[in-house]
Amino acid sequence: MSGRRTRAPAMIAYSSCDSGLDATCDSDDSDGSVLADIHFGRHHDRDAADPRRIRIATPPIGGSPEREVWRLPQTSAAGWSGDIGYVCSGDFLFAHLLVDEPAGPDLSRLTGRAYKQLLAFLRDTGFPHPLRIWNYMSRINDEELGLERYQAFCRGRAAAFAEAAIPERGFPAATAIGCEAPGLSIHTLAGRGAGVPIGNPRQISAYRYPLPYGPRPPSFARALCYSGPDGTLELAISGTASIVGHVTMHPGDPRRQTRETIRNLRSLVEHARIAPRRSDHGPPALLKVYLRDPERVREVDTLLRAWTRGRSEIMYLHGTICRRELEIEIEGHDSVSPHHAGDLPPDIQADRREAPP
Repeated sequence: MSGRRTRAPAMIAYSSCDSGLDATCDSDDSDGSVLADIHFGRHHDRDAADPRRIRIATPPIGGSPEREVWRLPQTSAAGWSGDIGYVCSGDFLFAHLLVDEPAGPDLSRLTGRAYKQLLAFLRDTGFPHPLRIWNYMSRINDEELGLERYQAFCRGRAAAFAEAAIPERGFPAATAIGCEAPGLSIHTLAGRGAGVPIGNPRQISAYRYPLPYGPRPPSFARALCYSGPDGTLELAISGTASIVGHVTMHPGDPRRQTRETIRNLRSLVEHARIAPRRSDHGPPALLKVYLRDPERVREVDTLLRAWTRGRSEIMYLHGTICRRELEIEIEGHDSVSPHHAGDLPPDIQADRREAPP
């Protein structure tokens, strides 16, 4: 259920392999170019002997690729700093944290402590700009201590960003997904330089959501453009769903929600204009699809195939979406090479100059 990519090679690629960290499939890392090797399965795990290798508890669906590999020029350092695993390569750092969640604690406090620890580590190692963050937690839609757990997570994350003095224009692209495995798993791609946030004209910024969506709105950009290796321009698209303005559209209808999500993805790609000479504003090279009900994968795949026409690699994972009414969420990544700043539209050039230091 995946097509082939025809664009410039991206930092990130999908591949099929046994999802266990003890799999016989290796990373093909004879040149030391693997920054992260992420497997998807039924529980969270990290390889103490190799900080590049983690597993996320979102099982693949229907023969989907089971592995995500990030490759960059020669990695320069890898190891552990307390509970944080990390790998460095040039201007980029991959870092991950897996936090146990004992019975009874407030998820907002636990999230705040985890994010403060992670953001301090990024700052201290010289990679102060989180570009893309993934968050996975159990029981994301359950209510606890009078607050939905996703909303409690958002409150803790927002408090940590505020304490670290990260402004709204410095928010990363992000995804937050529920899963059956216990604990809070966070992994990130961070950079020495900042990215440029991209909004979606069809949606208000998540950090502007009104009060009914929680005491602190979600702290992420709809998408983020950043300079990649070898002159590429990378577009990281956050988890995107069937939301227009701030309202959930087509509650409980995966087919109509998929169509609405495609409209939002099209809008993001067009608004980003990372390839100004390309007029089709086609789909991103990589799409990662989270489904609440894995039995709906065939109909969703049919719709995505009709849109992508074989131009995207697609990964399907079983996960719970942050709103109860949502059945599907899709994130994406695209890469354009060669990239020259002069080829970008003037507003994007200005955004790059005004990005947070």
